[in-house]
Amino acid sequence: MLAAVAVIAIGGVQAVHQRIQVERQSQARILVEAALGHLHYLDDQARVGAISHAEARTRGVEAIASMSWRKNDYLWINDLIPVIVWHPSGEWIGRDVSQTRDPSGRQLFQEFVERTASGEGAFVTYLWPRPGSTEPRPKLSYVQRFEPWGWIIGSGIYVDDLDQVWRDTILHWGSNTGLIGLIGVLLAWMIGKSVTRPLAQVTRTMRRLAQGLEVPEQETDRGDEIGDLIRATQVFRASIEQREAARRDHERVLRQAKTVFDHISEGVMVSDDHNRIIAVNPSFTRFTGFEAADVIGKNPSVLSSGRHDEAFYRALWSELLQAGEWHGEVWNKTKAGEVFPESLSISVLKTPDGRVEGYVATFLDITDRKRREARVRWRAEHDALTDLLNRAQFEARLANQVRLAKEDGCSFALLYLDLDGFKQVNDTLGHAAGDKVLKRAAARIEGAVRTSDLVARLGGDEFAIIVPGVQGPDDAGRIATKLVASLAEPFEIDGDRVQAGTSIGIALYPHDGIAPDTLVAAADEAMYRAKRAGRGGWQFHTPGLVTG
Repeated sequence: MLAAVAVIAIGGVQAVHQRIQVERQSQARILVEAALGHLHYLDDQARVGAISHAEARTRGVEAIASMSWRKNDYLWINDLIPVIVWHPSGEWIGRDVSQTRDPSGRQLFQEFVERTASGEGAFVTYLWPRPGSTEPRPKLSYVQRFEPWGWIIGSGIYVDDLDQVWRDTILHWGSNTGLIGLIGVLLAWMIGKSVTRPLAQVTRTMRRLAQGLEVPEQETDRGDEIGDLIRATQVFRASIEQREAARRDHERVLRQAKTVFDHISEGVMVSDDHNRIIAVNPSFTRFTGFEAADVIGKNPSVLSSGRHDEAFYRALWSELLQAGEWHGEVWNKTKAGEVFPESLSISVLKTPDGRVEGYVATFLDITDRKRREARVRWRAEHDALTDLLNRAQFEARLANQVRLAKEDGCSFALLYLDLDGFKQVNDTLGHAAGDKVLKRAAARIEGAVRTSDLVARLGGDEFAIIVPGVQGPDDAGRIATKLVASLAEPFEIDGDRVQAGTSIGIALYPHDGIAPDTLVAAADEAMYRAKRAGRGGWQFHTPGLVTG
């Protein structure tokens, strides 16, 4: 009978021992998962810019250090080299452990790297000294990789700790089989109440937290290992809650950003750090005709119109990378091949630690604005009645022609025209008829000269013509003769035949001057000499040259 009771008692103790081992293995795994949960939270904070990546790693080490509550039950961190990032024995921190072996010759930390390469956690049994000791003892550890930072988190239990309860019980009561049976039953009940049940409860709590389920807050005043584990569970719980709150905030920001992205009037294009397009918005499609599927994964050069040379793009990229942004106007093309102007802004996207992770470009089609600007500029440069260049533009073009002629060493002619008898037209037929004569005369003047010649109305019935590339007086004389003949023909104005005509003065660069004002004065003086000579003809400024 006593032998049977003893067998039952010893079996009960062994069952308790096995139960404790299973629970402690589960605790080691869940402790690592709790640490990983907190690291994920910190990594999320860094990714949204709330903290830097360096600060996130510092906080991660501090959190894992605080979770190592007993010298024999601790967490450690090593990277993939592997080098120890954190260990309760400070002398290990920073040590390259790629060649570190246990007494059996196994390269333990290399094995940790290999066993976690799949992303799954793993239990590893090996020999390792307790903190403060040099004697290797059997240890069972759980290791799992935190991929974003290239860290491996580990936690383990010394097998001796689990065996000690069983050995002490057998040695103490081995002489009294009956007593062993009674004490074994009592011990199994007490351990079940004070150890295995709390351990099981903590395990269930941590599993529920890991699954995102709500659990009530647990408090304990126990000062033993179980109390420490319950308090660590609360750290895990707080980490999960913080991570969930950050996730909700992040999702809210993303929803708001997507609403803006989808409805903003500007076209938006986002590219990665290799300048491959990863996202475009509906306005991009509206402006360019390209759907997202047409451009995702491609370089923005698919929009290039060919109007900008390599020097333009080199300058753009230089300013963008130095200043972090670029603003300007470019010409791009649509999917249909139509070229259009756009106002473009490009910004560099960087991580909190300064690493370039992409680019965002926003633009507006400014075709209508360019047309309005062109109309305003055209009106500012042209005479409202005749559509010829006005006096201000004539003076600017003449100054530019003088500069070019001086640089190239070539000559040009300046012709001054004044209509003969125009005052009489205004006085007899009225200003409306006079305006019609001016418009018809402007058209005849343009028809008598080359497209490369510049014709301007200076005011009233005065006109000027810049004739570049003349070889000598004869070239200018032929153009003047053609103009006199064209303007001598009567104008049909509201049923009346209006006779006008013109007198022309000619100045030659550089013969008659090398400054714009000098040339204008010379042509004007020659024009008045032509009028005094009888009108309907032309004169050079320099006496002795042929006249007509």
